[in-house]
Amino acid sequence: MYIVIEHEISNPKTFWEIAKSAALPSNMKLHQTLPNQEGTKAVCLWEAKGVDEVKVFVENALGKVSRNTYFAVEANNAMGLPAAIKAGATK
Repeated sequence: MYIVIEHEISNPKTFWEIAKSAALPSNMKLHQTLPNQEGTKAVCLWEAKGVDEVKVFVENALGKVSRNTYFAVEANNAMGLPAAIKAGATK
């Protein structure tokens, strides 16, 4: 399953220090991180079994310095994703 997180970042310096040094669990993959120029907002694309496991990890790591919105990607309606994702393939 693919999950998108929208981050509203209250402390960019701390957020990006944590994000760059965090050890990701082996059952999750971070595909993309797309921040704005100020580092105060970002959108990330994750791959995991479900939204809840990503949410627990991200909130524990970054919840004190960002407000985060999570949603599962509907691959059949997505545009611009790799073909394996669009076809609903999971790893």
